[in-house]
Amino acid sequence: HIPVRRVRSLSEMVIQKTDGQPLHVIEFVQALTMDNLLTHSFERGWEWDADSIDIFPITDSVAELFAFKLRRLPREILLGLQIMSCFGSQIDQHILRFVADYDGEDSVDIAEAIRVATSQGLIEQASSLVSFAHDMIQKATIDSVRDKEALVALLRKLTAALIKNASAVNELDSVLYVAVDLINRIGSDATSRPEERALFAKLNSRAGSKAIKVPDFAGAAKYAENGIAFLNDNHWEDQYDLSLRLHETAVLSHFSSLKGDRDRLTLRINAVFDHAEDFSDQFTTRCVWIKLLSMSDVSKAIEESLHALERLGEPLDLTGIDSSACRDELVKLKEQFKGERKEKFLSSNRLLDENKIRVMKIFSSLIIYYHMKKSRLGSYISCRMMEMSTNHGHCEHSVFGAAVFASALVNVLDEIDEGSAWGRLTLSLMSLYDKEYLIPSIYGSLYGIVFVWGEPLQSTLEPLALGIRRSFEMGNVEFAMVNTIYYNARSFNCGKNIRVLIGEVEALARQNGNHFGNDTSSDTPVYSPLLQFYLTPLYNTLRHLEGKREDRMAEEEEALFPLDKVKIVNNDDILKFTLNMKEFACFHTILSFEIVKAFAFRDMANALKCADLYFEHFESKDSRLLYTSIYHVFYDALINFYFARQTGKQHQLSRGKNALAQIREWLKYSDWNFLNKLLLVEAESYYTQKDFDNAATCYETAIKAAREHKFIHEEAITSELAGIFFLEIGLLSKAKSYFIHSIECFKRWGAFAVARRVETFVASEFGSDLMQLGSIDDSLVAPSAFSQKLNSSKKRQSNN
Repeated sequence: HIPVRRVRSLSEMVIQKTDGQPLHVIEFVQALTMDNLLTHSFERGWEWDADSIDIFPITDSVAELFAFKLRRLPREILLGLQIMSCFGSQIDQHILRFVADYDGEDSVDIAEAIRVATSQGLIEQASSLVSFAHDMIQKATIDSVRDKEALVALLRKLTAALIKNASAVNELDSVLYVAVDLINRIGSDATSRPEERALFAKLNSRAGSKAIKVPDFAGAAKYAENGIAFLNDNHWEDQYDLSLRLHETAVLSHFSSLKGDRDRLTLRINAVFDHAEDFSDQFTTRCVWIKLLSMSDVSKAIEESLHALERLGEPLDLTGIDSSACRDELVKLKEQFKGERKEKFLSSNRLLDENKIRVMKIFSSLIIYYHMKKSRLGSYISCRMMEMSTNHGHCEHSVFGAAVFASALVNVLDEIDEGSAWGRLTLSLMSLYDKEYLIPSIYGSLYGIVFVWGEPLQSTLEPLALGIRRSFEMGNVEFAMVNTIYYNARSFNCGKNIRVLIGEVEALARQNGNHFGNDTSSDTPVYSPLLQFYLTPLYNTLRHLEGKREDRMAEEEEALFPLDKVKIVNNDDILKFTLNMKEFACFHTILSFEIVKAFAFRDMANALKCADLYFEHFESKDSRLLYTSIYHVFYDALINFYFARQTGKQHQLSRGKNALAQIREWLKYSDWNFLNKLLLVEAESYYTQKDFDNAATCYETAIKAAREHKFIHEEAITSELAGIFFLEIGLLSKAKSYFIHSIECFKRWGAFAVARRVETFVASEFGSDLMQLGSIDDSLVAPSAFSQKLNSSKKRQSNN
C-alpha cells in the first residue's frame, strides 16, 4: 500500500475533477492511465504527473454532472461565470480585470466567482489563463442566460468596459480581437445608436487591417464584412474614409483567402469603383481586380495595367520593343552598374513619392503578366524599375525589380556570374524591407533561376519551399504557382525519392488547385495552367518511373493525377498542345521529364525523338538559358554518343561533342552540380572513340562524384552505363557489380519499374544467381585496372 501522504495530492485532484462520484472516479483514472499520466512499474511503483493532471480535461459524463451543478450556484457566482463564458472557453485574467466594473456599483465580484468555481471543479487556472473544465460547462453557462435581450445587454456592458479601460492604459490594441468579437456577437441589428455603430465599424476596420498583416485573410474578411454592416445607409457620403478602408480590406481578404467569397469580392470591387472619389482611392482595389483578370485573361490584365500607368501619369510605350531591344537595354544597364557601381544602387535613398511607388507596383505586376505570356518584355520593364529606383530612390518593389533583372542577366544574356552578384545584392536590399512579405516573389526568382547555377542544387529546395509556404500564407496566388513549379522541378533534378515527391506533388496540386474554383458564369471547371502543364506531366513521369511498387503489386493501378481540374492527362497530348499553343517554357519542361523517362527505360528511339525536338525548337534558335537546358544538353550528349556508336553518323558525334563542350563551360560555375555529369559524358565520349582506359576511369569517378554530391538518380544511371560498358569490353565481374549497384540506386531513388527492367536484363545476361553478389564497394570506384595500366604506360614513356 502507498502511504496516504504520498497520494493525498493525487486524490484531491481526482475528487475535484470527478466530484467524488465513484463511476466518474473510475472513468477519470482510466483516462489518466491511457494518456500515461498515471503509470506503474515494478521498480518505482505508482507515478503521476501532477502538473499535467491538474490541467487534464474532464470526461463528457463528468461535464454533464458539473453542468447540473451550475443550477445550484448562488446568483452572483453564476453571473460571474456567465461573464466568463461570454469570452469563450478560455480567458486571460488580464481581460477580466478590464471588465471588473462592467456594471458600475452593481458589478459582481468576478474574482470571487472564479475562486468558488475553481473549488467546485467547474473551472481551472493555469498561470494567467482561466478555462472552463469542459466545453459543455461553458456552453451550459452561456445557455443559462435564457433571455436573448439580457445576453445582448451583458455583452454591450462588457464591450464598453473593455474598450474604456483598455484605452485608458493604451492597451486597446492588445485586446482588439476580443473586443471586436464581443461587438460582432451583439450584431448590427441590435445596435441602433449612430455613434455606437460608427465606433463598432471603426474597430472592425482596425481588426481587419491587423488580421491582414498576420496574415489571417478569413478573419480579415469577417471583420471587414461586419464593419460594413455597422455603416449607416449613406456611408459613402457620411463615412467615406471608413467605408473605403473597410471595402479595401474586404477586397484584399476575399481575394487572398482560400475560402474567399468570389461573389462578395465582385460586389465590393464594384462598390469601390462606383464610389471612390479619384483614381488613387481606387488603386488598391484596382490592383486586385487586375490580378483577378489575369487568372482568366492575361492580355486584358496587361491592357488594364498599361491603362493604370497612364492614369498615374507614367505611360509605358512598348511599341517596337522586341527581343533585341530587351537585350540591348539589359546590356546597357549591366554596364552602367559594372563592378562596385552596383553597390550605389543599394545605398540610394528610399522612394517617398506615393505616385511613383504605385507605378513600381504596376511594373511588378506587368512583369508577372508578361512572364505568363512568355514575353521578354518583363526583363525590359525590370530595367525601367532599376532606372526609376536609381533616379528617385528604392522601395520594396525595387527588390522584385532587382531580382528579375538578376534573372534576366542569366536567362537572356547568359551572364551567370553577373546575375549571381545581382542576386546577392537583391538579398541585401531585401533585408531593408519586410523580408517575410517579399519571400514569395524574391525566392522564386533567385533560387529558381539564378542561384541554381552556382550553389549546390539541393540547397535551393528549402528557400523554394519557404516561398511556397509564405505565398499561401499571404494569399499570393501567382508566386505560389511559380515557387511550386520551381520546387517540384528542382526536386526531380536533385533525385528526391520518387514516392516522397509524388506525395508532395499531390499535396501542392490540391493546395494550388483550391484557388481555381468554377467559373461563376457556368459549371465549367477553370483549368489551372500550373496543374495542366507542369504538375501533371511530372506526376505522370514519376508514376511511370515508380511503376507498381512491390508492396502493391497485386493492387489495381491507380488513376493518374486524381484532380478534376486537369483536362488533359497524357504527357504526349500535353506536349503537342503546348507546342501548338507556343507555350515553349511548358514544352521545354515537359520535354525534360520525357527525355529522362525514355533514357531511364532505355527507350533510346523515343529518347532520340525528344532530344531532336529540343534541338529543333531550342538549341538552334535564340532561346533563353533555362536551368532545364542542363538536362537537355546532358541527355542529348548521352543519347547522341550512344547512336554515334551504333550508326557511326558524324552529325550525332558532333552533337555529342558540342554538348560535352557546353557542360565543360558550365563546370566553372559549380563542381557540385556539374562534375558528375561532365565525367559521365566524357566517359561516353571516350567509349565512342574506343579509348577504353580513359572511359573506365571517367565512369568510376563519375559514380563517385554523383554519390558524394547526392545525385542518387544520376549515380544509378551512371552505374548502369558503366555496367553496359564493362559488359561490352568483356569485364563481366566488373559489369555485374555495376549493374547490381545501379539496381540498388534505382530502388533508393524509388524508380522500381526501372530497377525491375535492369534486373530482367541482368538475369537474361548472367542468370538469376547474379543477385547473390551484393552491392558495389569503394574498390569499384577506385582506379580501375585500365587506369592502373594506363598510368604504368605513362611512367614507362616518361622514363624513356
